[in-house]
Amino acid sequence: MELHTGAIVEPGEIDEAAFREQLPFARSDAEKYLSFSERTMLQLRSYLIGRQYLERVADEMLQWACRCGLVDDRRYASIFVRSHSDNSPMGNFRIRMELAKRGISESIMDDVLAERDEHDLHRILVKTVKNRYGCLERQKGMRRAKGYLQRRGFQYDLIDRVMDEVFRDSEEQAD
Repeated sequence: MELHTGAIVEPGEIDEAAFREQLPFARSDAEKYLSFSERTMLQLRSYLIGRQYLERVADEMLQWACRCGLVDDRRYASIFVRSHSDNSPMGNFRIRMELAKRGISESIMDDVLAERDEHDLHRILVKTVKNRYGCLERQKGMRRAKGYLQRRGFQYDLIDRVMDEVFRDSEEQAD
């Protein structure tokens, strides 16, 4: 579209020209943003809208990123759950809250959390609680450990099993 003084331009032509003009810049920004870490579709869309791209451009970039495999909400959720099972354990309730904030659908959350190994998680929690609270006086350690696990979003039955195992061992050692 050539613009010159006195030219009559239709609004649709302006929108189309803006769309075509923004696409290469949006693609470049999206590639940079996605190169740093795994992202969700919502995160990419929010980033592009925040960079003042047209919604139509942001939607086009989302489709492009999905087609190329640069954005995959299921992959993101799987990585998130794995990293918060080992390094910084989180319960399913807390994981659901965190993933929902990032735009992950309920069905993806259900699938990914169903794959979670509960026995391995229990073992990790026992080790974490022993390391953090095992050296404290029994009542103080139990109170702090329960609070920690509750804040991390674990269910009460799992917390009770972990407490029984950790502090039963410390009780037996004291005898």
